Amino acid sequence: MITFIFGAGASYGSGMTVPYNPPLGNYLFNNLVSLNGEFSRLSKKSRDVFEQYGFEDGMATISNDSQIINPLQKEIACYLSKFQVTNENAYTRLFNKIRNLMPKVNVVTLNYDTLIEQALALNHYHTDYNGSGYGVTVLKPHGSSNFLPKIPTGSSFENITAVGCRTFFEGLQTDAVSTCDEVKQWCNNPQNGSLSPVLSMYEKGKRVVINTELINNIQNKYKSVISESNLVVLIGIKYIPDDTHILQPLENNNSFLLVVDPYPEEINEWIKKTGKKNTKVIQSGFSDSVWEITKSIRKYCE
Repeated sequence: MITFIFGAGASYGSGMTVPYNPPLGNYLFNNLVSLNGEFSRLSKKSRDVFEQYGFEDGMATISNDSQIINPLQKEIACYLSKFQVTNENAYTRLFNKIRNLMPKVNVVTLNYDTLIEQALALNHYHTDYNGSGYGVTVLKPHGSSNFLPKIPTGSSFENITAVGCRTFFEGLQTDAVSTCDEVKQWCNNPQNGSLSPVLSMYEKGKRVVINTELINNIQNKYKSVISESNLVVLIGIKYIPDDTHILQPLENNNSFLLVVDPYPEEINEWIKKTGKKNTKVIQSGFSDSVWEITKSIRKYCE
């Protein structure tokens, strides 16, 4: 089994994305502020932390209030759902070049965007978020901008405030929609005023405020997939020591590890620290590495 794990560096470096490539975390805040929405209305104190210390530290300054957090999560979801791949995008080209191997492939992405799902669709593959065997398994252990919780029939969630809770709502049915317009329509619907898409907060610990159990199940499935993989391909993954839910299964796995990273110093330190021997590093960006990735995977599978 081959498992790809894509991080923010993959989407950023995938090339040929409309309207432009999704930004890395260091630039995300300023891009959100430019929308003149929820992030632009944060206090100067919070904004200063975002700008000086990064997105995760900035999020730590936000009050644990659903009426504050949910609108921010919605703005992130709407922003990241707008990006669209083309036929020349690296995701699209990669899935096309390894077409004969796709029955053996699982995909994991730490990103909230839907570029992978779009690239699979362009190659006539169905996305299977549940790993049920009805398409290409795509696991999103941090949630996704298009994972939209559904209010039960006959219920009303308007004007509900949760303060000081780790999780605001649990156990809601979640639909995975396909388009940015569907995400925006859901986020702008007053009936969903007390909710936000199921995606972890971009902060230390990756807290989930809606449907935590759903994300826990995906993370457990991720552990299972990694344990069964013979080849793991890391593309654009930033080494974050606190993300043990992602790193620990990799450290426990002895499969061949292929790393694609133009600046691999930190991930090389992690490889050295974990004592992994069966590894190869392609020191290049995703878009420029598609053919090299393809050759390496085919060689391994011979």
